[in-house]
Order: sequence, then structure tokens, then C-alpha cells
Amino acid sequence: MTAHPDAAATPDDQGWRQAARAVAVIVIATAVKLAVFAALERPWGCDCGRIWAMPGDPALNSQTLLDPYSLLHAVTGALLVLLVTRLRPDLGLWALLAVVVASSTTWEVIENLPVSIRLFGYDAADPLAYHGDSRLNAFADTACAVAGALFARVASARVVLALAVGTEIALSLWIQDGFVIAAIRALQQAL
Repeated sequence: MTAHPDAAATPDDQGWRQAARAVAVIVIATAVKLAVFAALERPWGCDCGRIWAMPGDPALNSQTLLDPYSLLHAVTGALLVLLVTRLRPDLGLWALLAVVVASSTTWEVIENLPVSIRLFGYDAADPLAYHGDSRLNAFADTACAVAGALFARVASARVVLALAVGTEIALSLWIQDGFVIAAIRALQQAL
């Protein structure tokens, strides 16, 4: 019977191995996102010269670096870290970041599939409707999720939850969209 390779490793060695595996997951997720977005022929960004899209300019949403939805991605990263640290308090920072990047990548890929765009009820003929993210926006969304995750590591759960609820309410009022509104719209389309 042979011992597991990590059995003889020192805690420091195990930490480095966990970090190396996490970095590998982050690199693979990034490569997958690049490949899928290339296959979907998503643009790199907009030629508008702006980094932020305002709600009054819906054609730029998900095309610029940041938009109001960036706040939802930050909240998602923060909430995911709260959940994962509750379930797996032994995970180090790099492993948590790998979970956030892999989850964000999974969401970005699913969100940008034509079937998902139709599920959320966007009219393909409407030039102002959502037609998918630019590559720049998709990577910025993941960066926002990572920023939210890092914030959740230093903030209390109550602060994170209060900011999540506040963000949902603010975006629902500001842009008439958010997690709850999008879920309702998707359910209406599915039924």
C-alpha cells in the first residue's frame, strides 16, 4: 500500500500544490472562455472609446469594459465565497479564486449561448437588445467577480449580504434589471 503523495508533504507543500492546481484551473477556464467566445464570434469590445456603459445606452451594455451588470458579477463573487467558505473552510485563497473564476466562466459561456439569449426574451431584431457580451466585457465580469470574492474575504457576512440586497434593489430601480427580474423574465419565456 502506497501513501498518497500529499500524505508526506508538509502543510506548506500542500498549500503550494493547492495553489498550483488553482492556477491551472484559472488558466484552463480562461482558455475555454477565449475559445468559446471566438467560436461565437463575439467582438473584442466596442469601438465607442468608452469603458463604461450607462443604462441610457443599452446598445453598449455588455460591450464596454464595465456596465451596471458588473456590480451583479461582483455580488456573485462575494456570495459565492461566503457559500464556499462555509462549506469548505479549509480552502485557501487561490482555491477560492479558482472556484470563482471557473464559476464565472461557466456563467459567461452559458449566458452567451444563443439559446440563453432567447431564453431571457431578448428580441434578435431589436438593435438595442442584448446580443451577447464582448470578450473584454466577459473578462471584466470575471474580474469583478474576483474583486467581490476578495472583498468577501475581509468583510463580514452581514456586510456582504446587505450589499448584495442593496445592489439588487438599486439595479432593479436604476436599470429595471437584476437577478430577480431576470429570473422572472426567464421563467416567463420558459413557460
